[in-house]
Amino acid sequence: MKTNWKKLLEKSYKCLKAADLLLKEEVEESVFKETYDAMILAGRALMFSLGFKPRTVGSHTITIDFCELYLGKDFGMLVVKFKKMKQKRNYLIYGIGLVVSKTEAENALKTAKEFVEKISEFIRKKNPQKKLI
Repeated sequence: MKTNWKKLLEKSYKCLKAADLLLKEEVEESVFKETYDAMILAGRALMFSLGFKPRTVGSHTITIDFCELYLGKDFGMLVVKFKKMKQKRNYLIYGIGLVVSKTEAENALKTAKEFVEKISEFIRKKNPQKKLI
C-alpha cells in the first residue's frame, strides 16, 4: 500500500499533466488552478514524508509556510511565487473579473514543474530507501 505522501505526489504529477493539456487547449485559468494544486499537493507530500500533517483550517497557508521554513533559501524564489499564486488562485475562485494570460499560465506551469521536481528530489534524498513515482 502506498503511503499518503506518495499518493499526494502522484496527484501532483497528474495535475501537471492536466495543466499541460489545458494549456494546449488555451484554458489559461484552469492551467493556473491546476498548477497551484500541483504545488500544494507536493508541499503536503513533503510534510507527510516527514511525519507532519497540517490542520484543516488554514492548511494551504500552513503548507506554504512549512515549505518556506523547512526548505530554506534554496527554495526562496519558488516559495515567493507559490505565495503569489495562492493569492491569485483565491481570487480566481472567490472573485470575478480576473484574467490569466497565456504567458502567466505558461510561467505558472514552469514554476509548478520546477517546484514539484525539487520536492520529489528532496524527498528522495531524505528517504533514499523509499521509491518515488
